Amino acid sequence: MRFFNQETIDRVPYDVIQKAVEQAYLMQSAQKFFMPDRIHVPQKENTLLLMPCFGDAYMATKLVTVFPKAPESGFPVVNGMVILADTHTGQPLAILDGAALTARRTGAVGGLATACLSPDSVHTAGVIGAGVQGRSQAAFLLFNRQIDTLWVWDVNPVAADKMTLEIQAAWPKVTCRVAKSARDLMTRSQVVIAATTSTKPVFDAGVSEILGKTFISIGSFTPQMKEFPDAVIKGADAVYVDTLFATEESGDICQPLENKVVSREKILAFASVVQQPVDPSGGTVFFKSVGMALFDLTVAAAVLEWGIQENQGQTLSM
Repeated sequence: MRFFNQETIDRVPYDVIQKAVEQAYLMQSAQKFFMPDRIHVPQKENTLLLMPCFGDAYMATKLVTVFPKAPESGFPVVNGMVILADTHTGQPLAILDGAALTARRTGAVGGLATACLSPDSVHTAGVIGAGVQGRSQAAFLLFNRQIDTLWVWDVNPVAADKMTLEIQAAWPKVTCRVAKSARDLMTRSQVVIAATTSTKPVFDAGVSEILGKTFISIGSFTPQMKEFPDAVIKGADAVYVDTLFATEESGDICQPLENKVVSREKILAFASVVQQPVDPSGGTVFFKSVGMALFDLTVAAAVLEWGIQENQGQTLSM
């Protein structure tokens, strides 16, 4: 059995991670997986989450703890790990850092959406949210498109400044700048990615102002969270979700549906695009991700196989 920490997972090539996400969509379309509902175990103010998923060769379970008072002891609120095992024997094969795996696989979800839904010619883009996920989204965005100018905005100016310096150092050919506001970022960008936990739209806009752009919402994962104004989903030529659960889980989808801003028929599964590519040139597109355990399964399997091939990861004895 192997252990993969954050440092090792961060070394896995972008194409390995993104191809694993693509494989998840193909498995989703073919229904070649079993993904039970997330198990939620409350204990006083603390929570344990278990997210299992079974495939033909591997099974994976992500365990996440949410302890709100942990920072008082100097630890993060959220911790997690992913356990990968053989589907046929149940034999444990790998333990992976849950936060690192989640960050990279979610970055690849946004990256694949960028690759499939935005024109090859885009040269400006923006990322709203300068946390771990915002940085991962930026990395996979730059892996998939030749961006000349990348705009960053965050409610915390210090975080935005730090992210721009990191991006500029890692991608010296890209001009990375802090936008004056989320709206300023939107007006300057052809691709707009939001990775926040905002409960209200991060900018205001009319339908005419969002036309011809690609919008990717990563952060809103509860019905109360909403990153983009209704104009985005109303004006989009196409709306895609990574899983149809987004119609219930994300405020960016369920609120416009409830308020009859958009019809349910307009919400399409992104897996259909992976199977049958669409022409992304010139249109307005909105993609919403809420994530699923199937991503954890395929990416964890890809990391293990890469680790065996490249002799990476720490070998553990049972």
